[in-house]
Amino acid sequence: MIYGMYLSAQGAEANSVRLDVLSNNMANANTTSFKRDVPIFRVNPPHDQHEGALNPLPGDLENHSGGISLESITTDFEPGSLITTNSEFDLALKGQGFFQVGNAQESFLTRNGSLSIDGDRRLVTADHGMPILTTDGREIKVPIEASHVAITPDGVVTPLDADDQPMGKLGQLAVVMPGALDELVKIGKNLYTTEGRVNPLEGPANIAQGFLEASGTNSVEEMMELVTSSRMFESNINMIKLQDESLGRLLQSMPRR
Repeated sequence: MIYGMYLSAQGAEANSVRLDVLSNNMANANTTSFKRDVPIFRVNPPHDQHEGALNPLPGDLENHSGGISLESITTDFEPGSLITTNSEFDLALKGQGFFQVGNAQESFLTRNGSLSIDGDRRLVTADHGMPILTTDGREIKVPIEASHVAITPDGVVTPLDADDQPMGKLGQLAVVMPGALDELVKIGKNLYTTEGRVNPLEGPANIAQGFLEASGTNSVEEMMELVTSSRMFESNINMIKLQDESLGRLLQSMPRR
């Protein structure tokens, strides 16, 4: 019975983690280029199957097999749909890749291409004020004489005057890929860091000016999973209560010396 309570507690804990992840996905349903997280669980074989029916049960509950446990939390990097904004400072990446932002001391990866111009005329992220970097690691400064900027699909930034005439190229935006997507670590606000290698994107980049990438969260699917996980959490809690009550009745029925 104690073992059953332990397994029910495992199930409640697993669904609590799942509820936290799904809630965060739901909270970011309207966040530009947000990538949803997916919890992965491992179903452990029961004792008889794992150790053999003739082997005795371990005294420590934590050494028991069976139940369910959290294996990892992964991020789904599937590209999201594009939202038309018609803003010259909104960029979306079609397909794979990340923009590189930061400075000489540190850099990060992001797919959020919502940009603006700061007080130093630098092209920066609208959310963090971080300069977006070029293929050679430079910041981009837009001349004060420029009326607006044009950015090609491969990331070449060109200021234009009031007559839409080019004023020379400012640089080419870096579009990169980590050595492995599972090496990326979320640090909040749609920024990622990695201790692994970061390489230029293989093949040409495909940047869409005047668009933003929508969140990867599907609100309907996340809500359905949220309801299911909530019910599973509640069922496990009820099982713990039921087994606790049964144990209490068993102890009360035992003869006292």
